[in-house]
Amino acid sequence: MLTLAATLRIPAHVLFTTVEQEAVLLNTVTNKYYSLNEVGARVWNLLAGGKTLKEVHPALLEEFEVDSPRLEQDILELVEHLRENGLVEIMEA
Repeated sequence: MLTLAATLRIPAHVLFTTVEQEAVLLNTVTNKYYSLNEVGARVWNLLAGGKTLKEVHPALLEEFEVDSPRLEQDILELVEHLRENGLVEIMEA
């Protein structure tokens, strides 16, 4: 089960850029593009900057008006979607 304790890695085959406040991701294996809204882009940029999910959660709590359990659920749903599309990998401990 995915938790905030999971360690993630962005694979080398994923390219990304930020356009205004959104992120555009490209999986070069599947040649599919993905778009993330402002909050998703912030999560992505923190992960790309080397932050862990445990570090992303409190950072977003400070930046956005959302309650902690809801934010945790949203982060985990986003990460699961990214994983399903080959955009992040969950590292084994």
